Order: sequence, then C-alpha cells, then structure tokens
Amino acid sequence: MKWLDRGLEALRMCLLAAISLDLLARIFSRYVMERTFVWYDEVARAAFMWLVFLGAAVAVRRGAHFGLHMFVEMLPPHLRSGVLLLTPLTVIVFSSALVWLGWDLMRHGATQTTAVMGMPVSWIYASMPVGGALMILYALPLFKK
Repeated sequence: MKWLDRGLEALRMCLLAAISLDLLARIFSRYVMERTFVWYDEVARAAFMWLVFLGAAVAVRRGAHFGLHMFVEMLPPHLRSGVLLLTPLTVIVFSSALVWLGWDLMRHGATQTTAVMGMPVSWIYASMPVGGALMILYALPLFKK
C-alpha cells in the first residue's frame, strides 16, 4: 500500500506542475508572443479533474475530510464508536455512487473526443471511477479504528 500512496503523491505533484506550466504558457503566449495557443483549456481541465479526484482519495487516507468532531466529543463514550462508523460508511456510499456514475459517464464519453487535441473524453471522465475506487480502498481501514 505504501507504493500506492507514494505513486498518488507523485502523480498529484505532476498534475499540479502540469496545471502551473499550462497557466504560465498561457500567460507567456498571450502577453509576450501576443497570440494564444488553443490547447490550454483542455490540458487544464483534464489535469484539474484528475487532481481533484486523486486529491479526494488522499484526503480520505489522511482523514482530512469534513467531520463533526465537536458533535462526536459531546456524545457519551458508549455512543461515540457507533457514530464514528458513520464517517467511513458515508464515504463508501458516496464513493460507490461516484464509481457507478463515473463509469457510466466514462462509457458515454468513449465516443467523444476533445475539440482541439482529439483526446478521448473518457480519459478525462475516468478520473471519477478511479478516484471513487481509491476512496473506497482508503475508507475500508477506517472501520478498524
């Protein structure tokens, strides 16, 4: 599992670098070259979608998602453990819907390509089921805590 964690971190850094370089190239071409390239939006959109869903999976692994810790601390100790099971259960239910609907959207986008680069839209939409599956994978160990 460590190799997956390191791989996700490296991939997220590469995606963030790609978005940053894309933005710098956009600014450079517009203000220095006084002309714009047409592929900026597609690169930024694809990288951003992958960054969002992979980042959500990393947030589940780190336990950085929204939680009602103050509410949980106010409960009697015998109720806390049951309430704490709701967090991973909610993440798994949401992630399952993300996988299901993302897979459907990915299949729908298989016949489409992006306007400028001709990249299959399904590659971009694949971020949803992949991110959802990773969130499920990272939420499962939360039941043991």
